[in-house]
Amino acid sequence: MRRLLLLVAALVGLVGIGGCGGRSIIDEKTRETNRLEMTGAYEVTGLTVSFKPLQDWEIPDEEWRLWVAGWSVDFQKEMNSECYKNITHIKDASEATKSYVECDIYEMDKGGSFGVGGAGFARANVRITDAKTGEVLYEGKLEGKGSSGVFETATAQGRFKFSVLNLARQISDLLETGTARQPD
Repeated sequence: MRRLLLLVAALVGLVGIGGCGGRSIIDEKTRETNRLEMTGAYEVTGLTVSFKPLQDWEIPDEEWRLWVAGWSVDFQKEMNSECYKNITHIKDASEATKSYVECDIYEMDKGGSFGVGGAGFARANVRITDAKTGEVLYEGKLEGKGSSGVFETATAQGRFKFSVLNLARQISDLLETGTARQPD
């Protein structure tokens, strides 16, 4: 019996570890590393979430809208605290006067409790464009993991929030160094 319990504990640990790994960069079409590093200030458009929750998730539309509104605020705050470059927030790209960042979450997974069954994720199309020239400095798909090792990630809402925060951290790294880091 003791061996069986040890085996089950080991399998649960492996599943938890497996849910936390992986690459944060899903696909890159364009990355102008030098231009990203050399640009001193950026404008960040509001976070968009084109993904809609699956019906079996049973998240009412109004609750989902509140979550998305909260993520937008969290995304802005995280960009401000993580990026050492000057960040200004704008409503949309039509207001841009310098290089600007757009982030649209197109896919999400809610994961499972305490990492069992996956940590969850948010996948986003990220585009950074020079408003003066129209040149695309970065275009790619990034993935933010929903695990951070804090109690808040025990719920789907918490894992989604940390997925968004991890996306903001990766984008901040892109703006600073021209490369996205692996999520926390």
